[in-house]
Amino acid sequence: MKRNFIFVLLILFGWQSLSMTQSLQPKRTTLIEISLDEKEQKDLEAMKIKFVTGLIEGKALLITSKNELKVLEERGYKFKKIMSSKNEIDLYRRALYGKSMRLDPVYHTYKEIIDELNNLKSQYAEFVKLHQIGVTSQLKQPIWAVKISDNASEEEDEPAILFSGCIHSDELIGTEICMSLIHYLMTHYNSDLRVKKWVNENEIWFIPVINVDGHGVVTKGIDPRWRKNLRDNNQNGVLYEKEDGIDLNRNFDFNWAHGGSSDPKSERYRGERPFSESECLAVRDLALEQKFVLSVTYHSQGEVIYYPWDWRGRKAPDDKLLTKIAHGLASSITTMDGDTTYVPFYGAGTVGQTYPWLYGVVGTFDFIVETGKGRHIFPAEDLKKIVAANLAGAFFMLDQMAGPGVKVKIVDARTGAPVSAEVWFPGIETEDIHRRYSDSKHGTLYRRLNPGNYRLIVRKDGYESVVLKNVTVGETSWTEVDIKLKNLE
Repeated sequence: MKRNFIFVLLILFGWQSLSMTQSLQPKRTTLIEISLDEKEQKDLEAMKIKFVTGLIEGKALLITSKNELKVLEERGYKFKKIMSSKNEIDLYRRALYGKSMRLDPVYHTYKEIIDELNNLKSQYAEFVKLHQIGVTSQLKQPIWAVKISDNASEEEDEPAILFSGCIHSDELIGTEICMSLIHYLMTHYNSDLRVKKWVNENEIWFIPVINVDGHGVVTKGIDPRWRKNLRDNNQNGVLYEKEDGIDLNRNFDFNWAHGGSSDPKSERYRGERPFSESECLAVRDLALEQKFVLSVTYHSQGEVIYYPWDWRGRKAPDDKLLTKIAHGLASSITTMDGDTTYVPFYGAGTVGQTYPWLYGVVGTFDFIVETGKGRHIFPAEDLKKIVAANLAGAFFMLDQMAGPGVKVKIVDARTGAPVSAEVWFPGIETEDIHRRYSDSKHGTLYRRLNPGNYRLIVRKDGYESVVLKNVTVGETSWTEVDIKLKNLE
């Protein structure tokens, strides 16, 4: 009898604990705009009150429960109620989309993007070429890249740069910057000598939307908060659940296991294995093929630049040059307030993101640009300002494509055929990064370097290695180094 009584008590205590746990999860039904300073913001964040936006001009949008509203009133906070609803997603739509609760049509849908790119291709056939680089993991939608060059249909032996956006689906502004830059290059080619130089001397690549499925979730108004792709992780046939999706910017194969989360419910879920997602595979394959010299990956928000890296106290082998470019890029982009510029920071080397993989594996200098502040989806007037400011940053990066650095061209000494070989600068490159290789199409590797003298080793199985003890890189332009490898057979 006593044993049964204890069992009943345990059941009752369990139900009581569950009830208490559920009661700790507030039912948030009210969207408010609140006036705060930074200290007050931190205090409210410590109370776990739900911020929808960050602090913008002393104000933020919060979603609150009745009890939280009461606490705010008791503590004397100044706020106004924007909307009440039992459906929390409607509160987010109102907060992030505005009064219409629909995304402002100033933002592109994916169909509009493809239509615009096809129109540009028709109008500027010599300069614009579209490439389908893959399909999405869940809905199998095409992922499109755009190449702009003076002979876009040809694979010329020119340095390449990549601009990409929307790897996180709620960060729409990167797509808008890419589209604006594409239009700018085409409409100013004949009137601006600087633009003509960029287009004539480089291959300029864009992936306006990496996360195509997720982009649709946000642009169609399904969920403005959605960040990940749409993989149906629990395979129940129901999408848009918290358990669904993988953070594409935690799925790259460089220190993958140390970044993101192993929990599918997390917004930073890295997936079951590196490069499990076809969106990331599409970026990977294009990067390995083109061997971009530089890359800009647009995110939001924060008005900062992240670049490789601080890896548990170790800096990247190219730290001095990376830092120089990062500071130049940051200082070229004006903040929303207009009184200062973006700020550069080291990113971690252990996160499975684009910039560690692109730099650590391929040799591409990738810079994460966190555009705007306080939110991911911006009103039309702010969007226009942020895009214009970031075009200046893109122009700075395009100027960097002129060097200085080396163009190492490697051919078979007997046949003259291009050779993909290891290109190693032992005075710079440590074991933290993979060896760099010339491309197979032209046997060429473009590599940014600071002016100075460098030791260069070129090697490939079956060929006699070449060691150059004094390669001099000048103050400007590309130093050309021609290597003829002798076959050992």
